[in-house]
Amino acid sequence: MTEATAHHARWILLVALTGTACSRGKCTDKPKAEPPPPTAPGSAAERALTLDGYEALVYGPGPEASFAETSSSEHEVIAKLVPRLYEGSRAAPPPDPRAWQADAAAAGLQLDVWKLDGQTYWALLEQRDRVRGAGAYVFRVAPPEAGTPILLQAPHNFFDMGTGRLAAELFFASPAGARPRALFTNTIHRYQLAPGNKKKRRHNPADVAHNPQHAFSIATEAFALAAGGARVIQLHGFGARGGDDDGDGEVGSVAMVVSAGDAGGSSSLTAALAAALVAEFGSDVKRFPEDVRFLGATTNAQGRLLRKLDGADFVHVEMSSELRKKLAGSAPLRARLGAILFDTQPAKK
Repeated sequence: MTEATAHHARWILLVALTGTACSRGKCTDKPKAEPPPPTAPGSAAERALTLDGYEALVYGPGPEASFAETSSSEHEVIAKLVPRLYEGSRAAPPPDPRAWQADAAAAGLQLDVWKLDGQTYWALLEQRDRVRGAGAYVFRVAPPEAGTPILLQAPHNFFDMGTGRLAAELFFASPAGARPRALFTNTIHRYQLAPGNKKKRRHNPADVAHNPQHAFSIATEAFALAAGGARVIQLHGFGARGGDDDGDGEVGSVAMVVSAGDAGGSSSLTAALAAALVAEFGSDVKRFPEDVRFLGATTNAQGRLLRKLDGADFVHVEMSSELRKKLAGSAPLRARLGAILFDTQPAKK
């Protein structure tokens, strides 16, 4: 048995054994299919994927990984690679990403080329034998679209049940209209330091949404700068009680909280999004801080970073477990959510 085959077999076993663990109303997302065989180092061969295969490939190794900080030199590589991937993914014709494989390897990463439903994607991923919670960064290879580039993010897969899958559904099966250019997601539980060692601490370095030194923040900033501004949408989830990092509070009948991450008020974009979401999903959609004072993402690392960049908008969307279940079971409902998040424009000043 070759090393690659053995590695693939271990992944299949991992997927078979990985279950769903719940804590404080939040649960672990279970990979739903075995991943494709690992790509050989130094290559960027095209592979066909399904959504289930994507989940297993990106999230499958996470439960068995130990977190390790990325270094400043690795951050420099990521800060250079993300703009190349952004610009290259929009070029006609697009370049061969294999030209950047050595650079990716210098940061402990690798480049994959995926085909999903006839669409090409470039993925900057952790090397298969070096998963450490550095995140996964996927770009749609397609001509430029009008409007502000959209970056969709799922920072808390393994914790906010269903958000990783929902983000993938919205990204890979985007409705007609504006579509996200990229999808960024975590690859390890936000509280995990080593397999079996998940505990909320005062500082949780694996939590990409609250560690400003994480590669996830470096990649987010690099995308926004390369795009000359971006709409960055983060999908989150909550259970019976909300607040997590902004103070606990009973959420009652709240189904969704839309926030710009600013205690001073909604942005023009989040206000417009909330109005459109209320029209579609009902009055249980709330704005932070105008309607509710919890789940506002005021400590979110990407939110704080993006508020300093010209042309960047941060949109933090918290969804109840009930709403997430409805979205998981209804493609038309997901399509309506995506159309609102991606197409709605702020009111003109």
